[in-house]
Amino acid sequence: MASTWLTWLCEHIDPIEVFSAYTKLRRVGRRWVGLCPLHPERTPSFYVFPETNSFFCFGCHRGGDVFRFLQTAENLDFPGVLRLLQERWKLPPPPGEPTTDRDRQVAALIQALDRAHRFYRQALHTEAAAEARAYLEGRGVPETAWEAYGLGYAPPDGQALYDHFRQADVPTWVIAQCGLFIERDGRWFDLLRNRIVFPIHDPAGRVVALAGRALEEGVPKYLNSPETPVFRKSQTLFGLRWAAPAVRQRRAVVLVEGYFDAVLMALHGWPHTVALMGTALTADHVRWIQRHADRVWVGFDADESGQKAAWEALHELVGGGFAPSFLRWTGGKDPAEVLGRAGPPALERAFVEAMDGWDFALFYLMTRHAGVSPDEWPTLRRDDARWERSAAAVIQDRQALQALFQLLARVPHQSGRYYAALQIARRLGLEPPAQLYADFLRWLHRKSSRESRVSGPSWTSPTWTPEGTSLPFYEKGILRGLVERPDLFERLMARVGEAILEVARSHRLLRFLYDAWYAGRTVDWPLLLEVFSEPPENLWVHDLLRDETPWDERVFTEAVELLHIVYFRRLRNELARRRERLDPDVARQVYELTRELMDLERASGLHRLGSSPS
Repeated sequence: MASTWLTWLCEHIDPIEVFSAYTKLRRVGRRWVGLCPLHPERTPSFYVFPETNSFFCFGCHRGGDVFRFLQTAENLDFPGVLRLLQERWKLPPPPGEPTTDRDRQVAALIQALDRAHRFYRQALHTEAAAEARAYLEGRGVPETAWEAYGLGYAPPDGQALYDHFRQADVPTWVIAQCGLFIERDGRWFDLLRNRIVFPIHDPAGRVVALAGRALEEGVPKYLNSPETPVFRKSQTLFGLRWAAPAVRQRRAVVLVEGYFDAVLMALHGWPHTVALMGTALTADHVRWIQRHADRVWVGFDADESGQKAAWEALHELVGGGFAPSFLRWTGGKDPAEVLGRAGPPALERAFVEAMDGWDFALFYLMTRHAGVSPDEWPTLRRDDARWERSAAAVIQDRQALQALFQLLARVPHQSGRYYAALQIARRLGLEPPAQLYADFLRWLHRKSSRESRVSGPSWTSPTWTPEGTSLPFYEKGILRGLVERPDLFERLMARVGEAILEVARSHRLLRFLYDAWYAGRTVDWPLLLEVFSEPPENLWVHDLLRDETPWDERVFTEAVELLHIVYFRRLRNELARRRERLDPDVARQVYELTRELMDLERASGLHRLGSSPS
């Protein structure tokens, strides 16, 4: 059956065009290569194989055909992928419809939600909705925007939508599962009443939920339909239908809290704005952003709860590899209020004056642990006495320092944490700046020791890291070369990308060197000894410093080829074990990988020896 869908797709569009919509691909031999859109990386490890219309990423080890890719990239079910292909690439209807029970359930719920959305949109233009229309215009949302953003109105009658569904013979099980009704004493009532209705779309453009904003100061002010088989708040963002194309075009996203905030931002020149669903920013949200944007602006409300949510969002975004910017609203607590009072220039000023992530971290900690008021923050200067007193208060407050260390722990890779600690220390005026990183490492070690005592050993090293403490000879050659000649990283990353670092026993050292090279920073032996002061890394660095064996580029080239072979062999074996589950996608990847490995082994002569260099 899968081949039927793939044939249908290939008849109307080149799968390379679909993959290229998510990452920039370049042709290398018989393959296409680019940065993986399914996880953050800085060197290409995402391969597309035109012969089989399949993909494989050497970094996250995901693979499959174009349908599996879209399901993963957009977090969609199979019918959603078909809808996405029709909507975004204007493909004709597919040859049939999926026939599993799950697909039929999803189709029925989506149809019911779409019916409800159309009902509420029509209700907005009735005589009974005069108050709702006046409310929208008073909030700065003109009539021309109602249709563009799919706004509607839920009548105050608690049976209006239910009666509409019964007249349309909607099955009772759909009424029970679609999330738009509540049951009391055997009777069904509409969930949304006397509210402005906002549609919630998935990435395929399907309505998967509805939300309502009370016209009066009702409780709650916003009411979302509950989670259903087609709707998960932690995986969904409001505004995707109109914002997703703008996010992809600008490679940037603006995050706000309110639905009106998102609509008004879009109306005034920021169409790449999305809103959370009344929940904290989650790892699933960040993964969606990673696939579509490089820049993130956080514009949460200026009140206490909004700033706390921004602090939590900073952790998720930093953990996802972003350097977010934070907007400070003046003249109102959110974008809607700012627009109503000061107009679009005030929003533009907020973007110009936005804080970077580390400044926001200091702002948050100083306003909570150093007595600095939010209004006082813009007047603080890093060279005056008030800043010095506030910085000292943060450093001396155990709770504040622990919060700062917990944020640093979310930064990917050890070198990233090291340079982030230096940035923060310099802004706090600490001397020497590296002392903050040393304190962080001691905190991290104590934290790991406590967790080990409570829950036993926790293995966080990569799955394929070899056991033992000594370094293979080829890793020694690679490390010596990269310290002396960081430009040699180009050669190391040629085939696999960053994933090649994780297979090495010295992966922490390699990752540190790689991050520094990527950021244009210089690393020497003394710095390595300063950063890696614990075994086994410090022992390896000392051993390399004592090594007087002659080194040249030929030694480095041969060492890189051996490390590539180690990587490909282990990955092939891992995929071969997965192939036993009869997954045709994995079987294709094993075939492609075996061809790569045979080419490598022939080039090195190991095909005659049959032995592993590891």
